[in-house]
Amino acid sequence: MIVSTMYGGTLQLASRVAAAVVLWSIFIRSSLSHETVVPVAVGQTAKLQCSVEITGSINVEWMNPLHEVLTYNNQVLTQDQRFSIHHPYVKEWNLGISNVRSSDAGEYRCRIGIGLLPEITRSVKLVVTKPPEIISVSGGESYVLNSTAALSCVAKGIPEPEITWQRVEHDVPIELNVRSSNYVIESVNLSTAGAYECHAANGVLPTAKSTLVVHVLFAPMVKVPYREVIQGEGEWTQLSCHVTANPAAELYWMRNGRRVENFGSYVAASQEETGRYQHLMRLSVGALGHSDFGEYECFAENEYGKDGGHLQLLAAEQRNKVLVLSRPRDVTATVGEDALFSCSVLNLPKDNRLIWWHGAENHTKKLFEFSSPKQNSTPARTADSLEKHDIVGQYDLLIRKTSIGDRGLYTCQITGHENLSATLDVIPIRDPSFTCRESHRDQSPFSPNSMLIVLSVVVVVLLVVTIVVVAFVCHRQLLLSQKDEYLHSEQRNSNAGSVAL
Repeated sequence: MIVSTMYGGTLQLASRVAAAVVLWSIFIRSSLSHETVVPVAVGQTAKLQCSVEITGSINVEWMNPLHEVLTYNNQVLTQDQRFSIHHPYVKEWNLGISNVRSSDAGEYRCRIGIGLLPEITRSVKLVVTKPPEIISVSGGESYVLNSTAALSCVAKGIPEPEITWQRVEHDVPIELNVRSSNYVIESVNLSTAGAYECHAANGVLPTAKSTLVVHVLFAPMVKVPYREVIQGEGEWTQLSCHVTANPAAELYWMRNGRRVENFGSYVAASQEETGRYQHLMRLSVGALGHSDFGEYECFAENEYGKDGGHLQLLAAEQRNKVLVLSRPRDVTATVGEDALFSCSVLNLPKDNRLIWWHGAENHTKKLFEFSSPKQNSTPARTADSLEKHDIVGQYDLLIRKTSIGDRGLYTCQITGHENLSATLDVIPIRDPSFTCRESHRDQSPFSPNSMLIVLSVVVVVLLVVTIVVVAFVCHRQLLLSQKDEYLHSEQRNSNAGSVAL
């Protein structure tokens, strides 16, 4: 009876323990089966949670990625004072890490034990993030016009940052479709030069930004806003030219082939920056006298080149006077090349005509006629004008693909004014086939000189062969005569022996 009672009590205890183990495993696994990821930025405080949905006497340990025990229940075992244990509620056992470092990243384990029951471990992965930091940039410098610029922007952070590029135009950033540490500008020019920004982002604030400025080096470009300035004698006036250049150009004025200095009524010191690479150069002229009127030139020059512009300072009484700015000059062209005759004038009255002629005296052909000459007016093409003839610029005559028939005198006639003439000379192209035939003829192996050489060689060869043959025959005759003499001598000796016997 006692044995039966003891046996029954043991079975009940075993079944209760087994049920507790099963319930423990099911409960713990349901609450601790998944791994938790905790992201935290460098320098911040991390909180790793471990919740235990069970009451009773339990032991809780936290271990670091190196499997070192950091805490045991409410006690902190590590010497690193950045670690702490927080037990705000019965079921909460949270590990705190202040001033997080990159080396703290890894898998932490919350190990829970109760009596003889198996230990349960929960994993918490600490991901230490770091905001992006740009560590190096390059490429923000000066480049020669149309050369290639290579911009580079290198950043670090956790996770690895992504680099994007923007171009800044008038303080407005424009997104570029580039996601790389490198950005290449194939051809640097005025439109592609400027400020470029590289942005580094990895989802951790703040993002990082750096600015690179690309400059372009080029020869000056001069523009004249007003090619004709009219002023009265004794008055003050100002001439101006717009210059675009980088590096900064030397700016100066010319008058009658001489450089205009700050002397007397001339002041050429005003140079105002109006934009990127742009300057406005001015020449002030006071108390205008008769000798001050005429043509002025503005020039800009740097190490990459030179450019200039022309403008006319006219007296008020010259307003309606015809001024010739450029005359046609004699042109020499090879057949097939283009030829250009210039004819630039100012102040043509509306009732005047401007006509282009080809030829002289009684053999002239009218090519174009401006019935009412003015800037950008359309000329009338005459019956003698061909498709190859065209007007470019103001009144300049262009002859495309010249031929021999285009030779002769060309005249820019301004009614009521002088005629402006120049000559076109067209040089024919030599027939390449004729040249080739001459060349072949000169190089023919049957030319008289070559025939004489061949005959001389043949004669010499024949002479040598004749000498060799004669020598051979003479030698053979000599050998035959020596043989006959020897045979006769032997026969005489034989006959003398027979007589003696």
